[in-house]
Amino acid sequence: MKLFAPLMGIAATLMLAGSGESGKSFARLALTIFASGRDGSFEINAMNGDTSYQVNLTRNAALDNSPAWSPDGTKIVFTSARDGLEVYVMNADGTNQVNLTNNAALDMDPAWSPDGKKIAFLSHRDGNSEVYVMDADGSNQFRLTKNAAADFHPAWSPD
Repeated sequence: MKLFAPLMGIAATLMLAGSGESGKSFARLALTIFASGRDGSFEINAMNGDTSYQVNLTRNAALDNSPAWSPDGTKIVFTSARDGLEVYVMNADGTNQVNLTNNAALDMDPAWSPDGKKIAFLSHRDGNSEVYVMDADGSNQFRLTKNAAADFHPAWSPD
């Protein structure tokens, strides 16, 4: 398994109501978020099912990937290389992008808990790939796994 295998083909769909870029209404659109290199740099994009609404949510020169909707659909967590490789969160419309992990190690592959209060992610801060968990605001980060083998792709059970 390659460390960066999850860079392609990541997508998640959610029904949203509200307004998007320039106040454009996307009431009741089923939006899929995904990472794409279509503009020359991997970015987080959103698109509806018939492709009539498409928007680049992250718009920067660094690689952005591994997006995941928060359970309530108001936030998107993702990995970005703009400050090393870190876990970021943003509003569903792409505003308020915040680095949650903010350390020198590689942090990536975030996954929301079903209640939206926690985020699991991978980190190399202890020398190899381990699963960590933090509060949704980035506080209280702690290591969940500890072993000599590399751990990948955390996922929460729905209960």
